[in-house]
Amino acid sequence: MTTLAGRLVVLVAALAGACGGAPVDLDGAIAADAAAIDATAIDAALDGGAPAPEPDLTHWIVGDPADRVASTTRGLIVMGGGTDVDEAFRWQRDRIGGGDVVVLRASGADGYDDYLFTTIGGVDSVETLLVDTRAHAMSPYVRWQIDHAEAIFLAGGDQAVYLAAWTGTPLADALAAAYQRGAVVGGTSAGAAVLGEIAYSATNGSVYSDEALADPYDAHVTFAPGLVPTPALAGIVTDTHFATRDRMGRLLAFVARLRTDGVVARPVGLGVNEATALVIDEHGTGRVVGAGAVYAIVPTAAPTTCAASAPLVWADVPLFRLHAGDTIALPAATATVAPASLSAAGGQLSPADPY
Repeated sequence: MTTLAGRLVVLVAALAGACGGAPVDLDGAIAADAAAIDATAIDAALDGGAPAPEPDLTHWIVGDPADRVASTTRGLIVMGGGTDVDEAFRWQRDRIGGGDVVVLRASGADGYDDYLFTTIGGVDSVETLLVDTRAHAMSPYVRWQIDHAEAIFLAGGDQAVYLAAWTGTPLADALAAAYQRGAVVGGTSAGAAVLGEIAYSATNGSVYSDEALADPYDAHVTFAPGLVPTPALAGIVTDTHFATRDRMGRLLAFVARLRTDGVVARPVGLGVNEATALVIDEHGTGRVVGAGAVYAIVPTAAPTTCAASAPLVWADVPLFRLHAGDTIALPAATATVAPASLSAAGGQLSPADPY
């Protein structure tokens, strides 16, 4: 890269920081990222069009590659993994005015492209971006595509990779800005795990319910800030593949930890079954769609015992079970159904089958 092109990269990065992006170290880290960016991408960006994608960035697109400006109504989709929920994606389609969809992932391929473009339909384009490194998350092309999309969907994968590769990058800034400007932002499985204010990060690998109930401070219970700050999911930690993988115990332990450690004043746990989604409108009202249930753990008191190397003890925690058509107001977690009661002691849940 020429000296002039390098200076242009720094200028663009500095301007992005001034407009709300991450702070830029002009003499340090940005220089390393700038070295990988083609000067033609800078020229395109300065001309107002999309920058060219970096040669090593894997992406797929169906539909019209030109940007379509459309009127949108913001929303969120928290999907539980497994079979995708057509009704959730139709809800997304109806809120984005025939605009463009971007799918983000760090593994896999273009399976969402034809599904969203042809099966669901009604959109201008669908582009999948494989963003598996921090360098790719710094890409001007990735940032531009997110900035000009009416819907962004985070595919399943590994939330530890998403958090490591995307936190503190222009991609993360673009996700936060997308919701604020009125886009629909959603995710499934690992993609849904990073939507709450607090994310179960799985940095040390996954934790099972029996392990988390036996010791809420197990080394596998790790947290990080979520990637998409939104009012509706403030104070909320999400979990997916919920009943299939028996995750009620670990979600209760997550909420106990967040409450005990003072991470948030009033944590709420939101668990979503496979083939199920919670679609959340611009007012924070979530509605269940799909074949399964959504569960909300909404504590009204602190745990009796939540300590390292000791089983969780917590009695009569309100648990809401919601099915298709049921609604919940977020972040207060006021539901249209009556709560059940969930307790933990001796490393076990009561009831033993809370689903």
